[in-house]
Amino acid sequence: MVARLVFDFSFHYSKIQHDRELLNDIPVMIVCEEAHNYIPRNGGAEYNSSKKSIERIAKEGRKYGLSLMVVSQRPSEVSETILAQCNNFVSLRLTNPNDQNFVKNLMPDSTKNLGEILPNLGQGECIVVGDSIIMPTVIKMEKPIPEPKSQSVPFIQEWEQPWKQVTFSDIIKRWRKEEGLLETVIIS
Repeated sequence: MVARLVFDFSFHYSKIQHDRELLNDIPVMIVCEEAHNYIPRNGGAEYNSSKKSIERIAKEGRKYGLSLMVVSQRPSEVSETILAQCNNFVSLRLTNPNDQNFVKNLMPDSTKNLGEILPNLGQGECIVVGDSIIMPTVIKMEKPIPEPKSQSVPFIQEWEQPWKQVTFSDIIKRWRKEEGLLETVIIS
């Protein structure tokens, strides 16, 4: 629903600006994080609404000042229609062979060997392919400041520690609060 609303806003604002002989001066980018979860290549009817809205943005959005960033650790599982509209790809380490092959197929034949390093890229290293760069290139991105709290849990180190006292009631209270918020949004 959010994607449809943003598309409609961008569409109508662009039309108003064109009537004034002006261009759209409010560019918008929608970021679809974990895109394979709601715009999958294959999926049932439960994905039809989100796929239809986001595919429309991928196909028509640019002329209305609306762009799309599709983020997924599983690019081979994302809608082909959407990825076919992408001009640039930034690929970090990928270990799944299907995802590696997907990225390799984006590259010109003369640089496909560069795709062989996908499973060996270090933290922050990526391969950039597309219109934004002359040829596929490996770059290292700077770490964001502040760094996100999304690193992997050091399982072995934590398992070697004594059992921690966890206040399960706090977790349950937060869990129920989130579910209540979700119900409020769905009902509203």
